Order: sequence, then C-alpha cells, then structure tokens
Amino acid sequence: MRRTRTRFDGDPYNTGIFRPAGHESVWLFITEQKTSDRTPYEDQLSGEDLYFEGQTQGRTDALVREHRDRGLELLLFYRHRKDERPDYSFLYEGVFEYVSSESGPPTRFHLRRQGT
Repeated sequence: MRRTRTRFDGDPYNTGIFRPAGHESVWLFITEQKTSDRTPYEDQLSGEDLYFEGQTQGRTDALVREHRDRGLELLLFYRHRKDERPDYSFLYEGVFEYVSSESGPPTRFHLRRQGT
C-alpha cells in the first residue's frame, strides 16, 4: 500500500467530519470510546454498518446526507480508542454510503460499507 500525505485546512481530528481540499470525498474520523475531554458522541462500527452522531451544530450534516448528489465519497477512518495504536492513528475502513438519519441535535446517522 502506498502512503501519501494530505494537507489539512482546519482540524479534521477535532471536527470528525472533514472535506479536504482537492478531494471529491468527505473524511470521517471516528473514535468509538472518547476521552473525557471530548464531546461524548455515541458512535459505533458494527460489522458493515456505522452508527454515529454528527456535529452538535449540524454544520456538516448535509455533506453526509447529500454525498451521492454532490458526487462525494464518504471515507471512514476509525479507531476504538485514541490509544489503541502507539501513534494514535486511525485505520482506514473504506467507502461508506448514507442509509438514514434521525434529527437531533446531534443528528444520528446510519451508514453502510459500500459494496455490501
């Protein structure tokens, strides 16, 4: 696998839902078990399904809900805990698709791994 570096404008690790410049994708950074200094969103990857809560203010909800219409892929980077790997990295889980959502705040999303 070839590793590449991507320049981030903003702080994708703190916002969780991020649209990097120059990419036709939305990157989701999900940590299931949050540290005490983070908003306690309820997020879980269960088999091929991701259940997660969007940003409290809902600023990026439309990116997730409308990703197909906008021609964007949803790419999931996931970890169970911040400290599960020595470098605190996320594991790339693949491309996901919007299934449904429930109004919040925050909005509760259901995504499914593409191709399943």
